[in-house]
Amino acid sequence: MCRVNHIFIAFGGNLGDVESSFRSARAAIDQLTNTSVKQSSLLYRTPPIGPAGQPDYFNAVISIASSLQPLQLLDALQHIEAQHHRKRIEHWGPRTLDLDIIAMDSMIINADRLIIPHTQMQFRQFVLQPLCDLDTNWQHPLLHQTSSQLLQTLLDTGETILPKGKVW
Repeated sequence: MCRVNHIFIAFGGNLGDVESSFRSARAAIDQLTNTSVKQSSLLYRTPPIGPAGQPDYFNAVISIASSLQPLQLLDALQHIEAQHHRKRIEHWGPRTLDLDIIAMDSMIINADRLIIPHTQMQFRQFVLQPLCDLDTNWQHPLLHQTSSQLLQTLLDTGETILPKGKVW
């Protein structure tokens, strides 16, 4: 019997019909072998990080249960991105769909293709706010803080609270 992991996946996108892409990608993730979507955060609209002149992003987080190995899941997510016409042209540039594994239980992975927990999550309100929609008590395995503590630390540094999201 394979171990089932509790996994958080961040969604981002700012090109095309992003809400439709998110729903389609969430359904595709739910269809992966030995994988099921458990919860979805609210959907947030956020200003872009990176090159100027791009549209605002939409961001969300889902939680899944899966027995896929980390690199199997990464490959599957990248395949789903490609099905949604994701092009990797410009770092932090506009995209139709971005799927990032932000955490897998309390695993720490530092491989060439995958680092878990996501190295920048504690600096990104557009990840922490939707993560807190799902689980305020998730414990970062390296920083030893909960998701709500990480969000509060970020807000205490002057970040502004995201506008209330909507269901997608």
